[in-house]
Amino acid sequence: MNSQRPKFYLGTEIDGVQLNAEQLNVRAKDLNSLIGTVTYTDAVFHILKGKFPTEEERKLFDIVLVAFHGGFGLLPPTTFVPRIVAGTGVGVPQAMAAGFLASGPYHVGAVEHAMKFYQSIADDFAKTAKPGATAGDLELFAYETTLQRIASGQTVAGFGHPLLRKDPRPTHVRRLLCEMKSESIYFDIYDGVVRCLEEKKGVPANVDGITAAIILRLGFNYQYGTGLFLLARSSAMLAHIIEEQTEMPYQTMRRFMLMPILAPKLFNADFKSLSKRFNKLRDSKIFQSFQGILGKRRENNAFAKQERIDKDAIQATRPARAATAIQSELQGSSGAIIKEDPYVAATRGTPECTEAQGDLEALLGESSSPEMMAGAAFFLSNCLQTMSADPSKDERAQKLIESALQLVQQASELSGEP
Repeated sequence: MNSQRPKFYLGTEIDGVQLNAEQLNVRAKDLNSLIGTVTYTDAVFHILKGKFPTEEERKLFDIVLVAFHGGFGLLPPTTFVPRIVAGTGVGVPQAMAAGFLASGPYHVGAVEHAMKFYQSIADDFAKTAKPGATAGDLELFAYETTLQRIASGQTVAGFGHPLLRKDPRPTHVRRLLCEMKSESIYFDIYDGVVRCLEEKKGVPANVDGITAAIILRLGFNYQYGTGLFLLARSSAMLAHIIEEQTEMPYQTMRRFMLMPILAPKLFNADFKSLSKRFNKLRDSKIFQSFQGILGKRRENNAFAKQERIDKDAIQATRPARAATAIQSELQGSSGAIIKEDPYVAATRGTPECTEAQGDLEALLGESSSPEMMAGAAFFLSNCLQTMSADPSKDERAQKLIESALQLVQQASELSGEP
């Protein structure tokens, strides 16, 4: 935006408003030029990345948002908590805020931790990879890295599910990626981690595991992970809040108030102790035999059949990909860093800030009081950003600050005139 930035622009590289014209800008685009011409998916991608998505990127971004957007009824915190809070009679904003606060490493935040793990694997492999390294080499490296991680007693985010025996989304999404012929080193890493955890621990991936790889493929760094999840899940939050307020007032709270009455022993049970006892039972030969019988029955249900079809389709693409050289992909895989706003960086240490003084004085002569105050404050802000760590050693910075303070004083005096 720096080359197209209007003179009196109150904003950043992301968005802002002009002082001397009724125009709103988003990433150097007039907002009105976007309304009615782009989809919401495109607009979100544009404001986050500063560019519009390609056709493949749009499909991948849609896959992520749709996979995240629906909850599990009253079970996950991001839908249960908003309903409980809405049942107290507060408004939608407070209930929505409660839903956002009900997120952490064990719910919603797992995608961020999975992204960190995948990126660390990519970085470590890039340091040691030999010329001609292939996707198959990277998958094996991810497998071995994951094996070391679980051997040390660490968990791997994005795998397992507290409610489901097996999350149905990851296999379906992975097949979609194959059908799209979308490839990435992060998908190779994901495949290696999946293979390790399924073989060594019997733990399948959940939606955070697969979406973490897609988000990295789209060029987002890990800081975006939790935010993108909540962005998508907010639609389910809103739907649950409205239902709680209109169709089922106070019903969620009443349902759970009955639990301690109907099953007080279960409600007050030591679930940590019960979990240990269950784990011992699960590892027993009797339970394993019983599970084998149930497993044969499950193999015949519709979900299991579809899962086998999906896995076969995924495996069919692996040999060709495994032989693909990935040196160029590795060079561009370094974890993204949140950078300073380009306009602020461009003005730091340059004469642009001093040139703004004359522009601002002209504006003060033809603008209303609120505009004068806003313009003076904006000028002062820019000057403050140009100061060094030790202002006493930067004579130019001191002069800029003095000029800015004088302009603010003039604007304040003029604003008080009739």
